[in-house]
Amino acid sequence: MPVNYWEKLEAGVTYHIYNRSVGNDNLFFQEGNYAYFIEKWKEYLPYMDVYAYCLMPNHFHFLAQVKSMEEEDLQAHLKRQCTVKSGAFLAGKIAYSEFLEDQIKRWCSSYALAVNKQQGRHGTLFQKRFKRISVKTEYRLCYLLAYIHHNPIHHRFVEDYSAWKYSSWAAYKNLNLPSSVNRITPLSWFDKDVETAKSSFFQYHEAFKLDKEMEQEGIDYLY
Repeated sequence: MPVNYWEKLEAGVTYHIYNRSVGNDNLFFQEGNYAYFIEKWKEYLPYMDVYAYCLMPNHFHFLAQVKSMEEEDLQAHLKRQCTVKSGAFLAGKIAYSEFLEDQIKRWCSSYALAVNKQQGRHGTLFQKRFKRISVKTEYRLCYLLAYIHHNPIHHRFVEDYSAWKYSSWAAYKNLNLPSSVNRITPLSWFDKDVETAKSSFFQYHEAFKLDKEMEQEGIDYLY
């Protein structure tokens, strides 16, 4: 069955979200660009609970769950957006998914405008449509968590995934420090006991290997 890379974004569902630059261009040109990209995500997408991410020079990966709009802080954020799509969503004219897609587009557009100005470049920075695939089994969730953290190795930027600075790996290695990444939920996939979950999580990452069957199920290793 063909993989649907453009599923609707539904509350309570976790997605692998990713995209890349056009042609052979980079997305990130300076070290500060990586942090700016994450700050823009926080600005436009508090509607997504991030479990993992990795930013590469020409592409990105996120593993995130769509939050319920019943949360008061999200309702307040929505009312401050003042966009055509937010107005339509508030009026009940479009679905949550359509509003979220627009927010993701605004996130990427905002970043692209800033980087184009910085670099003196013109035109599109990202490929037109971001890919998103729902992740509904615990095996796939755990696999993608490690896959995203190992991505810098696959692209030969580093030999040790823990050496890559632009991923959520550091947030897991420093569990005692605050982070915008939700680490509690992913750890629960490994065990109910927190200490056992931590041990299993790190062991799983150390032993991680690519699963070719997963490739057939929708993971695009070109990213």
